[in-house]
Amino acid sequence: MSTFCGQMREYSRISLDRFDKENLESTAFFLSHCHTDHMVGLSYPSFHYRLNSCRDIKLYCSEVTRQILLHMQDGNYKHLDKHVVALSENNPTRLKIPNFSGKAEEVVVTLIPAAHCPGSVMFLFEGEEGTVLYTGDFRLEKGSAARIPQLNSGSRSKSIRSLYVDTTFCTPKAFHIPSRQECRDVIISVIDSWIQLSPAHMVVLRGKASLGYEYIYEEVNKEFKQKIHISERKMRMYTGVPQISKCFTTDPMGTQVHACEKQLKTVYMASFNQLIEKDIAQKQLS
Repeated sequence: MSTFCGQMREYSRISLDRFDKENLESTAFFLSHCHTDHMVGLSYPSFHYRLNSCRDIKLYCSEVTRQILLHMQDGNYKHLDKHVVALSENNPTRLKIPNFSGKAEEVVVTLIPAAHCPGSVMFLFEGEEGTVLYTGDFRLEKGSAARIPQLNSGSRSKSIRSLYVDTTFCTPKAFHIPSRQECRDVIISVIDSWIQLSPAHMVVLRGKASLGYEYIYEEVNKEFKQKIHISERKMRMYTGVPQISKCFTTDPMGTQVHACEKQLKTVYMASFNQLIEKDIAQKQLS
């Protein structure tokens, strides 16, 4: 759960992952990813009013985050469309940060993939107030940070003045976190042992968040050549992200693997019963 206030000591006219209260005084906004604890205030009328107050005030994010944001299931962010600017990942972009009491401040921003959920990025800011890294939520394998070229200058690491880092798992209880590959292998093994029993054996994947399990879904799709059943509402969220949407289906009868919402329980239970009946009928005919 993010507890970041939204503002850094440097670059005071920038706000990140917080869009209410004193952040409404900022003139440039950044969204690292589409998890609700990083989106507080984003749907508020006060934030929309702030964006409308000046055409140069924008919300910056990655292209995937932009697509997901504007197609989210509740539809609360479509009105932000003209204010959201997608920046390319791994490429430094020079931005002018509006200053209504003086000259606009220039800052170079680089979006670094954070491997947390689709579209998630870290923001590297470089300018007159120094080099600053805001991580948002991230998941990097041990040693991978040293290999990120955007954090290096030639053969040396860049000197970072301030680091704003997610500390969710800075706790003795989380000294060991399984790698993404380890998690993938266990899940694939469990699914395989179940669905091999018969076509009527279903698997339901249930996550705590609506976004963030796409890596597993893609791996399941790749391994078993089966698409994952999701609701039409959730499918719309992936509309602009074809590399993800291709792994899903809204047809509950077309797969043994489901990641549909709780309210759709009757849908996949009905599919389960129909498959059993179909299997029995086939046996009787034979």
